Amino acid sequence: MKPEGDRVGRLRGKSGPLRLICMRCGAFWLKSIRAWRLTLDWTVLLYIVLPGLWIAGGMYQDLLRHPPDWIGRLPGQMPVAILAILMVRGRLRTFAEHGDGLFLRASGGWVRMMTKAGLAYTLAARLAVSAAGAGFMLPLMSRATGWSFEEGAALALSAGLMGFVWTLVRDAAERRLQGVRRLLAVYGLRAAFIAGWVPAAAWMMIGDEPLPAATVIGALIVGGAWLGWRRLHRTGTFTQELEAEQRAYGDNVGWVLKETEQAKRPPAGRRPWVLRKPRPLLKRRDEAARIAELWLRAMLRESEWMRLLLQFASLGMAAIWLSPLWLAAIAWLGMCTLLLLWLNGLWGKWETERYMALYDWRRELRSEAREIGRSLILRPVALTWCAILGLHAGWTYGGLWWLEVALLPAAGYLLLSRINRAASSMLAARRAGRGRPDAEESE
Repeated sequence: MKPEGDRVGRLRGKSGPLRLICMRCGAFWLKSIRAWRLTLDWTVLLYIVLPGLWIAGGMYQDLLRHPPDWIGRLPGQMPVAILAILMVRGRLRTFAEHGDGLFLRASGGWVRMMTKAGLAYTLAARLAVSAAGAGFMLPLMSRATGWSFEEGAALALSAGLMGFVWTLVRDAAERRLQGVRRLLAVYGLRAAFIAGWVPAAAWMMIGDEPLPAATVIGALIVGGAWLGWRRLHRTGTFTQELEAEQRAYGDNVGWVLKETEQAKRPPAGRRPWVLRKPRPLLKRRDEAARIAELWLRAMLRESEWMRLLLQFASLGMAAIWLSPLWLAAIAWLGMCTLLLLWLNGLWGKWETERYMALYDWRRELRSEAREIGRSLILRPVALTWCAILGLHAGWTYGGLWWLEVALLPAAGYLLLSRINRAASSMLAARRAGRGRPDAEESE
């Protein structure tokens, strides 16, 4: 009697690694769509999304029929760079779950088959994204680049293969590194991939000879096959696969759940890599300065806020450097105002968090602490923009204009203090204006 063996045989006939990963893939996208429906209900789709798509489609069709002159002046490497940015956002998917550690990971055959299916899914996803991006951009850029359909298909294929190679390299880096070293490694590898692939793809698209395209695509195929073979025979990857799946789902639905309040579980047994030691950050130790220091610590330890701040600061530096001097000065003032408003919104959000809302601070104390906290972030970023503005002036006009590198930050320091105080006064007057009708109604 072999009832257990017969049962296992029947189960093997009904299920397998490929069917399991297909079911998990479908469940992942179904769960993502259900999360999207929290925001994209039928009213949003009917009154916002569909009209927006209709208008965007009409504008795209009008650009194809009557292309403006500025499209012809765009550099030919622009679609290559955009495809590169799209490709380096992907990660390797295996659809691993926590329950796999009970029994499934003990079967080497199942693990290898699911890894193969994950590699195939990742490759297909990268090729689909590159084909969609190239199909959208190349009809518009054909006037500037003169590329044919075959050349566009070769570019899309090479971009998809490059994205597949990137996912394997990123998986290896994230498996070996942790914390800030992982973050720096991922951003450094992204920059290296973009800097390496954009010239290679531009060389591939030069002329009508098929040899450059065949060389680049062949090298990517060989590199992807070798990295995939190494990943297939790698052990001890279960924890990394679980983390990758969690991050993939977070990237998919994060824009829907961004404004929802969720209890964040601190990492067990790990200290934060920013501000590890409880040292005071400010010399002032009055009550307002201590509250501002609490907000500053929360700001520096929130990776999403810091990422947005660094991106905004980088875009501001690029805008100041690439604009005429008079326009750069106006842009500096406008960007400082935007940064001030954003920091004020972050402060208000921090005040209403679950535990911070329990503190009953006086209104004057809140306003003073808010002004101190805003200046702690505003001044370094805005003064860096001032230095870039001074470098721009010296580079453009030379001579004594190089003194602006030191003079503009000094003048900006004084101007920022006045802007911050004016913003505090305006916000206080606005809050007082809101509270006056409530007081009149209560009387």
